[in-house]
Amino acid sequence: MCGRAYHTYSNDELAFRYLNRRPPREVPVGPNYNLAPTQRVPVVLMQDGEREVVMARWGLVPGWARSVEDADRYSLINARGEEITEKRSYAKAFRERRCIVPLSGFYEWHKPEKGPKHPFAIGAADGGILSVAAVWSPWKPSPDADPVPSVSIVTTKANALMAPIHDRMPVILADADLETWLDPEEQDPARILPFIRPCPPGWLTAHEVSRAVNAVANNRPDLLEAV
Repeated sequence: MCGRAYHTYSNDELAFRYLNRRPPREVPVGPNYNLAPTQRVPVVLMQDGEREVVMARWGLVPGWARSVEDADRYSLINARGEEITEKRSYAKAFRERRCIVPLSGFYEWHKPEKGPKHPFAIGAADGGILSVAAVWSPWKPSPDADPVPSVSIVTTKANALMAPIHDRMPVILADADLETWLDPEEQDPARILPFIRPCPPGWLTAHEVSRAVNAVANNRPDLLEAV
């Protein structure tokens, strides 16, 4: 499960990480300390043979959905890696429309035996950007309408760092895997499915944060401070 995240990188940092040019001006990349489903998030994908950064809605709207609200009933914010080739919501996107959601980190909640859940912020150990595996859809409300890009984050079982907090985590890609993952011409499951695995624990760091993050309306830097 990955239901809340954050990104604190700048436009230049995003471009340096994934592009050989600045992102277009219409991509409003800025810090979001409490990213939630239905909000828009920067996404790296391939278009016309080049990497592009677009803003996409977090919560996949598959081609068969009659409306965005219809898709929301299925809560398609995460695609379980173990089922991604079988679920009709994700199978075509997994073959043809894989992408990356660049995150500074994500939040997960640990449920103790007694008392309320405790939120944790999980980020890159080196302070960089995490290349989170995802799939996207260019859903159109009508044949003549502009597409509505939407995205679902791919998840897998927890690694050793995450397991004491939660049993699931996002798939985080190595730099060496990005080209193949993004390539829409690569549709062989035998080549792609091995990328869906827990990342090494040393890639991440985790600390408990304030329960103020529980409220989506709270969106400020101090949400990331350790408690």
